Amino acid sequence: MERDTALDTGAASERASEEPQAGRGGQRALSTRALLLVHLSLLFVAVSWGSNFVSIKYLLRRVDATEVLMIRLTLASLCYAGFLLLSGRGFARFSRADWRKAALMALLGVTINTGAVAYGVQMIPAAVASLIVTGNPVFTALIARALGQERLTPRKLGGIAVAFTGFLVVLFYGGPEAQFSVRNALGILITLLGPLAWAFYTVLSKPLLVRYEPVQFAGTVTILGTLPLLPLFATRPGVVREALRFGPAEWLAVLTMVVFALVLAYALWYRGLRVLSPTQIAVYIYLVPVFGTLGAWLLLGEHITIYLLLGGTLILLGVILTNTARRGPVEHGERARRRAR
Repeated sequence: MERDTALDTGAASERASEEPQAGRGGQRALSTRALLLVHLSLLFVAVSWGSNFVSIKYLLRRVDATEVLMIRLTLASLCYAGFLLLSGRGFARFSRADWRKAALMALLGVTINTGAVAYGVQMIPAAVASLIVTGNPVFTALIARALGQERLTPRKLGGIAVAFTGFLVVLFYGGPEAQFSVRNALGILITLLGPLAWAFYTVLSKPLLVRYEPVQFAGTVTILGTLPLLPLFATRPGVVREALRFGPAEWLAVLTMVVFALVLAYALWYRGLRVLSPTQIAVYIYLVPVFGTLGAWLLLGEHITIYLLLGGTLILLGVILTNTARRGPVEHGERARRRAR
């Protein structure tokens, strides 16, 4: 899924298996009130990730997709840099061998992933985009199998087949007119590049996440992924002037897609991961398209068709089947650390 919605339960399982305080043991150490706050924070994450698509669609009324991308990643990089420096964490200190890998992660997880969603949402309804991006775990399972990290169980294969059927329904009938549209289909295919790139990022970044603290890694990679966009400010000097003319509604959209959906949501996600099991975390992933579709209907006036609901239901069902299937052989814990060295 897009980065804001794509921290799938596969990655969650990897981190959870490496932290002894995660899962049920972590829950026992928390008071009822503290546990409630964790669940509320994850609900906020789901709302933020769902609202992200609505915010992008709203901003596209004022600026184009390239300018949305420039504004979003530049401000996110500044937020991450400020947080890492002020908190004393600093940036991830990649080894010489890891710099190439980090650059690839930045290209996949930041530049391509975020760009695909911005350009895709320009052509399709925000509700459709929120459903498409939710299918990220399906791509992750396929890529992990291709790289020999996991095997596809019958349940996972069934989930992939169900999700793919849902994709086809949305592709051919998910538009506002509930009929095939070349523009709608092209927008969906462009949007699909986002979860595909993020799935590669999820699988390939696992060895790096063993060696580097997640928030440091995310912040540093976000900054690296923003660098290719900086020359665009020379060719598009008007984007800064236009941003300064934004009204309260536009700045609320910027705040949502930068601070809430990127920086804050990522921190809250990993905070929740330390005390909840991956299965409990997954519940909030499934809420993302619900909030995305609801927000698109309430705030943007998008028409929600029966075909979109049917396709979305199949996609979510497929993702749930894929995520709740028993995991195949995967390297976890100390074994993964030894291989990563």
